[in-house]
Amino acid sequence: MFIFLTGCRGRIYDGEYPELFSVAIHSLLGARGYEVGHHNVSGIGVLEEDDHGRVLFLYSEDSISSRLILQKVDGDYAYFYPYYNFILNYGIRPRSAPADFSFGFTEEEIDELKEANSWNQPLSDNSEFERVPIIRLKEEGPVSFEILSNVNYQIFPEATRRGINSNNAIYRMNSLRTDRYGRTVYFASPYAVLLQPDHSFDLETGVLEITDINNYQTELRLFMEANGWNEPWEE
Repeated sequence: MFIFLTGCRGRIYDGEYPELFSVAIHSLLGARGYEVGHHNVSGIGVLEEDDHGRVLFLYSEDSISSRLILQKVDGDYAYFYPYYNFILNYGIRPRSAPADFSFGFTEEEIDELKEANSWNQPLSDNSEFERVPIIRLKEEGPVSFEILSNVNYQIFPEATRRGINSNNAIYRMNSLRTDRYGRTVYFASPYAVLLQPDHSFDLETGVLEITDINNYQTELRLFMEANGWNEPWEE
């Protein structure tokens, strides 16, 4: 089954699948949850469901084309395997490509994604999943404008000398998700940035340069784990 929906009107997703929308924006670095220009494509398409309720779906937004897997929905939350619940094709859509971004993935890649997400196997315990609230509008994240501005200028020191407006600089800081203890990952292309629960930031350990925007799952996992992701916080 395939159902393609235009994504958002403005910044709010008003489609049929807010649970899939929520998984996508909390999984993909740089996903905003809305399209920048009216000529750009944004959408969600249900591709397949397995015998246990998992959903394989398409998410596209501007230059992002992806396939993701939702494990389950429980109440107001959506659940997915962290890090390896998606494959990504990030780039300019070829002129000859379908408008719904249904290109760029082989059957082998889809099969590997399914295998990594236990397709058609009994569901895992919730402890193996990431849990995110089902929403229709992406949050800006818990860190204040002032702190993000300072972090941004540490990462991009040239910005101050060039006189780049701080609002433009902060616009590049796109939140991914927050862990159980308050750590938050942001994306300031091409860098993943992690702030601790007290919103402190270490330029040496809290920044990861994404070297391949289409294949960063493992390096992001190692980066987040090295910074204590989902581990108890001790000041």
